[in-house]
Amino acid sequence: MRIVRTMALLLVILSWFAGSAAAPTAAPAAFDSAWSRDALWDDGQAEVALYDAKRPQYAKTESYEAVFIVVKEDFDAKLLVKADPPYEGRQLMPVLKLNAVHSYWTPNYPYHFLASVFVRRDDPTALAKLTVGSQEWCGNTFKLLKTTPRPELTVHSYFDPEGDAARLLDLRPGDLLEDQLPLALRGLPFAPGVEIRRRLLPSLVSNKLGHGLQFLDAAITVVGEENLATPAGRFGAWKVSVKFGEVEQTWWFEKDAPHTLLKMDSSDGRAWILKARTRKPYWQAPTYRPEM
Repeated sequence: MRIVRTMALLLVILSWFAGSAAAPTAAPAAFDSAWSRDALWDDGQAEVALYDAKRPQYAKTESYEAVFIVVKEDFDAKLLVKADPPYEGRQLMPVLKLNAVHSYWTPNYPYHFLASVFVRRDDPTALAKLTVGSQEWCGNTFKLLKTTPRPELTVHSYFDPEGDAARLLDLRPGDLLEDQLPLALRGLPFAPGVEIRRRLLPSLVSNKLGHGLQFLDAAITVVGEENLATPAGRFGAWKVSVKFGEVEQTWWFEKDAPHTLLKMDSSDGRAWILKARTRKPYWQAPTYRPEM
């Protein structure tokens, strides 16, 4: 009888373990591209957003207006440039382009940065190409990051010992660039407590090669909902925390699709808050500044 009871107990325990092993586990959080695949981006217009911005320079925080322009383009998949007709015999890759314009005066002279970030429309976490141009009174610096045929960064700098250089980049599937976060984070599965961990390359917006091109482990967390006041009005927003290295950032995205970036605060002194926005014909209009 004792043997029978022992066997029965063992069967119960084994059944419990088997059931636990077979129980479904929660899938890791993933980005959603529904906002970027929306027909909104097929109307030939661009989302133009003006931000009150701050950026540290020469141990002083400079205030200025930044402009972020988001528009859909059809890329030539081989040349990684906007394709013009005729399209026959060419492989097209739809992308979303973010042009981020930062321009401000320092006590010495003005700085101008333009970062152009191209991501796949069907997956804005997948980078296609990035360029950064820097102009100030000492000279020009230009950076080009292409992902095909292999991830490679080309730099033309006036700084010694940088000069002209090209180096392979350890860009792996799933990696993000900080400069693509204004696009990629719009596809977060917005729900309090959602956390996604990725490797992240700090911003390339500078007049130097900078941080040595090292990817850092980043934690991206949806903190929760918030009613956010901005110079452009009050919005229902999702608050998002991004931490990498010694940098801690807070991002706010509009709750309504397509989840426009409303605000960003970074522990290194950079900040943006929405001042105005509009949608305008991108290819025809001579100016894209939002009406104030």
